[in-house]
Amino acid sequence: MKERCESILKDLTGKKFILFVKRGNTAIRLALKLVKRLGYKKVLMQDQGGWLTYKSSCKKEKLEPVELGTHYGMIRYTTIKYYSDCALLMNSMPGYHALQTMKLFEKVCKEQKIFLINDATGSIGTPQAETGDVIFGSLGDDKPINLGHGGFIATDKYEHLKFLQENNPEYKIDFELLLKRLNNLNKRLNYYRLTRNKILDDLKDYDIIHSNRQGINVIVRYYTERERERLINYCNNEKLEYTICPRAIRVKERAVCIEVKRK
Repeated sequence: MKERCESILKDLTGKKFILFVKRGNTAIRLALKLVKRLGYKKVLMQDQGGWLTYKSSCKKEKLEPVELGTHYGMIRYTTIKYYSDCALLMNSMPGYHALQTMKLFEKVCKEQKIFLINDATGSIGTPQAETGDVIFGSLGDDKPINLGHGGFIATDKYEHLKFLQENNPEYKIDFELLLKRLNNLNKRLNYYRLTRNKILDDLKDYDIIHSNRQGINVIVRYYTERERERLINYCNNEKLEYTICPRAIRVKERAVCIEVKRK
């Protein structure tokens, strides 16, 4: 059962090796331990749209976190050209609302000798989840692969796998249930897409951030309290969960984030 799960995740990430971990935060910490082992001292990351423990995990590994200015979580790949000999920890679907074009980052990172870590928790099942020196994802609740526990790390290098294995805390994963969740991924992503498209159409007169990009969540800016209340009423009427921004793991802007990923 475990081997079948590994095989599917290898296909989804395009990597040779898969390591299962206790949770997504464990995957982040292990990836950063590897960064430190490889001799890097600085880790670039998005100023918004990432995850809560990116920065704190860097500090625990005595790595310097550097936040990059973004367009609502989207890094401009040209920004990376100003850095070299460091790591880039990026969410390939920041805030679960818009996909980055990862091939552009792969090219620049190779030129600048930057070690690319791809958080593919939200992008899994898309080509953007297949780029990075290391790719990881959470399998928690309300994720595309919604196992409710666990995570994974993917790599092509055996020596990286061995280091990660040696530092991997004990974990328990229900592989029978995980296989079911993996087999259901395409259906779940299609449901997200249909739900998101309906919301985009319903709210087309509002200022939707990155509405032209593929994503899961829908983030809508508001400019008055009346607009805010209308958006909240829409969510309540449609039985859609939402969070209010500014919020670092979504966008640092006055907005309502419709949490399609929780459907």
